[in-house]
Amino acid sequence: MGKIVLKVLETFKLGRLMISVKNISFAYREKLIIDDISIDLSSDSIGILGPNGSGKTTLLKIISGLLKSNRGEIFIDNNNILNFSPRELAKIFAIVSQEYEPTYGFSVEEIIEMGRYPYLSFWGFQGKKDKKIIHQTIELLNLETLRKNKTEDLSSGEKQKVRFARALVQQPKYLLLDEPTSNLDLSNKLLVTQVLSKIKEIGAKIIITSHDIDFIRYNTTQSVMLSFGSIIYSGLSTKIINKKNIKQLFKLSSLPDWVI
Repeated sequence: MGKIVLKVLETFKLGRLMISVKNISFAYREKLIIDDISIDLSSDSIGILGPNGSGKTTLLKIISGLLKSNRGEIFIDNNNILNFSPRELAKIFAIVSQEYEPTYGFSVEEIIEMGRYPYLSFWGFQGKKDKKIIHQTIELLNLETLRKNKTEDLSSGEKQKVRFARALVQQPKYLLLDEPTSNLDLSNKLLVTQVLSKIKEIGAKIIITSHDIDFIRYNTTQSVMLSFGSIIYSGLSTKIINKKNIKQLFKLSSLPDWVI
């Protein structure tokens, strides 16, 4: 473990939480999107794999408390998620979303600083600990040379790193990634994989939604396969991500030899 990671570990001091999703269902305008899903989120890294429209993003928002399910419950250390305030949830979950974010005019450092909002006082002043965590996160993700750059001048991979940094300074117990490789080329996918390995080292658990089979298989320990809002397979990523299951998940009659 490198010296930078050790420094961040010492500062972050992430604790362990047990989170369970029990019989969650969600409908929008009478369309059922999530159908009676239960998941144990105790693994260090979990992949939610499925085609577009399978309910992955909706499930991630429900897990984080951004959406309230129509039925079912989520427990955080045996406490219902409904008993937590938004500020408390922001110290547990941080989301890196694929949705467009209007960051025009802000510098890299300013965007990253926004992630400390759950810990700031009413007046929004940063203390020594806030500044230390921001600095160490920038160092951890090798963003020192970009910290004063405007976000609109960054490449897609650099913007993704900034989103990771902003999420990390929240000191989350769970980092939720919604299609983190969407619109990224191969070099930037590799960059994201390197970032994830560093995040695991500091003790945060990771939940990733994606339709990228190889990315999920390589970066997660456990996976669930989601089809039309229901889990059709769950287990070790190396076990359940196989040709038979992938064909069923994506409704394919065959797969080329280079897949899996």
